Amino acid sequence: MSLTRPMSKSQKESVGTVHIFSYKLLNDHLKSLYPKLKTLEKSIKQAMMPIPFEVYVSSMVFFSIIAGFCGGIIGFISTQLIVIQPEIISYLVPVISGLSLMAMTFGILQLIPKLKVKTRASKLAEEIPHFIGYMSTLASSGLTLEGIFKAIAKEETEEEIVKDARFITRNIEILGMDLITAIKDLIHRSPSGPYSELLEGAIVTVQSGGDLKEYFNATAKVQLEEKKNLLKKTTESLGTVAEIYTILLIVFPLLAVIMLSIMAIMSPSLAGFDLITLMNILTFAVIPLSGVLMLIMMDTMVPKR
Repeated sequence: MSLTRPMSKSQKESVGTVHIFSYKLLNDHLKSLYPKLKTLEKSIKQAMMPIPFEVYVSSMVFFSIIAGFCGGIIGFISTQLIVIQPEIISYLVPVISGLSLMAMTFGILQLIPKLKVKTRASKLAEEIPHFIGYMSTLASSGLTLEGIFKAIAKEETEEEIVKDARFITRNIEILGMDLITAIKDLIHRSPSGPYSELLEGAIVTVQSGGDLKEYFNATAKVQLEEKKNLLKKTTESLGTVAEIYTILLIVFPLLAVIMLSIMAIMSPSLAGFDLITLMNILTFAVIPLSGVLMLIMMDTMVPKR
């Protein structure tokens, strides 16, 4: 059973001392919790996090307990500095703050693997159109599917597909898996989408005796067409963003300054605020902040490669 198996030496080397300590301290008490967090276990695998599921859950509980203890201390100190009425509420503040911080910490740590899965999925989606052409070229040169993954594994980059190729190569050369089993293991550890479909198609092609070159060529055409459509949509969206940028950061500030200047002639204040102060806020706070937000929005819209 996975719940009771001891950690191997390689697993111990992949996590920190605190994680190992929390695992040894809490593992026996959390065995009933593990089956309730199957979704988390799946997320940890799909995110390719170098930490066993049981160790991560033990760390979650350990850090949550520490956070709850710290929250209780903060709540107690707050009741000593602030007079709270009725008095009974002052006794509840440390408990409430401790439980709140504990629940918040547990929730955030549970959310981290899911966020990493989404990040990994987006990276894979960006890398596929570029690597599929490389895989097609390798297949055209006569390499087998195993040889293709080994060639990709030798690339000196930290891209997700290169890491996955190293994972498959390790499973074959060190763990003694056959190629199909190693790829299926990777599929179980990958987010659903074009990447897992690519791997499944490669398995079917090999098992049916199909031509890898033709398979990768056909897949490359589909991926490049999807990439082309994505870039087209992105360009159209950036055109809309450019219009918003012009209105928000050029037209609006000019109109606002002109209006405030005219109003300053008639009255030095507006709704109790000094007009000069409002113009300073607009110039040194609103416009720069809006510019930063626009840059962040554009950065999220543009593909990284």
